Amino acid sequence: QTTAQTDTTNRPASWIGSLLKPLAFLARPAMVVTGAYALLAVAMTWPLTLGLTRDIPWDLGDPLLNCWILGWDLNRLARLFSGDLAAWHGFWDANIFFPEPLTLAYSEHLMAQAIQVFPVYLLTGNLILCYNLLFLSTFVLSGLGAYLLVLDLTGNRPAAFVAGLLYGFAPYRVEQLSHLQVLSSQWMPFVLLGLRRYLHTKRVWPLLGAVVALVLQNLSCGYFLLYFAPFVVAYVLHGMWQRGLLADARTWASLAGAGLAVLLLTQPFLLPYHAVN
Repeated sequence: QTTAQTDTTNRPASWIGSLLKPLAFLARPAMVVTGAYALLAVAMTWPLTLGLTRDIPWDLGDPLLNCWILGWDLNRLARLFSGDLAAWHGFWDANIFFPEPLTLAYSEHLMAQAIQVFPVYLLTGNLILCYNLLFLSTFVLSGLGAYLLVLDLTGNRPAAFVAGLLYGFAPYRVEQLSHLQVLSSQWMPFVLLGLRRYLHTKRVWPLLGAVVALVLQNLSCGYFLLYFAPFVVAYVLHGMWQRGLLADARTWASLAGAGLAVLLLTQPFLLPYHAVN
């Protein structure tokens, strides 16, 4: 009886320890890698960091359009944060092309980016600073996500670091420096990492992480919402086939629930585009 009681008492600690063990394995090297990618992003975009609060990278076309969209989003988020629950009403009827409705849906809504940088906006109110931090973060987070995914796949840190360089700093991205939404591909590797960890461990937290990352990716760029979805499905099916899980009802149920959650969280941001079309 005493042994059984001890086992029951220790079980939560054991469960938490096993959950955090992979994170402890990755934490310190990942911080070093993140710092390296951050320094590389600063060097690649130099001298942007000298004018983070006043300068805009690349040109004064789409970057300023995206600043305006971010400003609209952040203003609405700030109103919600202050208790104005009516701030969501009229969110899509942006202050442009009056009296046309749903004018925010003429372009990307950038809500994921606005959520990401919202604390900075509350502290500073500087929209240019918010844009530039988002701009730089796309390189750093893209590199980190690819690093963590390849490290989980191979266990080889140098290979993972090179993978992060290839994904986060690909020459293709240079041609898109004026398009924050296209640069915002950083959540894709986190989606795949979460799905891989779920299929490997059957634990719910990696699956929840994949759901959050996929929703963030969907809300970051409409192009990637369409392009990435088929690869997510293919990746999951391939992973289930590898592990002999194609006939496992519990796995199917969990993944179906995750897919439904992604759909429900993404759909409100798709309907206005359908109405405009």
